Amino acid sequence: MISKFLASQLRQPSGWFGKQIISRVLNRDNASMNKLALRMLNLKSADERVLELGFGGGYLLNRILKNPGVKSVAGIDVSPEMVDFCKKRFASDIKRGKLQLNCCNTVNIPELNGNFTKICTVNTIYFWKDVKQTLTQLHQILEDKGSLVICFNSKEFLKQTILPKHGFQVYDIEEVKELMTTVGFKNLKWIINSQPKEQFICIVGEK
Repeated sequence: MISKFLASQLRQPSGWFGKQIISRVLNRDNASMNKLALRMLNLKSADERVLELGFGGGYLLNRILKNPGVKSVAGIDVSPEMVDFCKKRFASDIKRGKLQLNCCNTVNIPELNGNFTKICTVNTIYFWKDVKQTLTQLHQILEDKGSLVICFNSKEFLKQTILPKHGFQVYDIEEVKELMTTVGFKNLKWIINSQPKEQFICIVGEK
């Protein structure tokens, strides 16, 4: 019962527990992935427009917003509590038009207001109902030469947890590489972190 509740909160933080506890857990436990994702985004131009899919407690959003080369940032998250939490946390960025946050469980292209130079997502691929369709949509809203960064825990690592029993769809690196290539991403690069307590993969693909 407890494991099912925790899995559901990791999927979609909700209520007081989601806002006060899970938001902090996500920021802490995803810190290594988020730092690597930020590095792989390679935000060096003066006109970066970035989308984060599944921003949770806003750890990575915060670092993206502080990057001097970033012109605008958008975020999508399935949890109303996380959206509300980050709207308050980043109220000044929203007020000056640098940040746009949306609550939805799909990539709603019309609401995103244009294309992006970079897209990133950390620990969300397990919850996508149709991975190929989502990747296709993300490819569609990227500018030419834009890139997508995906970070996720390895299949082998997650199989040692209770999460696959509660709806987490797990993937290995070859499966994700094949899906990205199929929808049009090219020049794939990846880093594998194989530390015992942090076994994750970060893949970058270019449009």
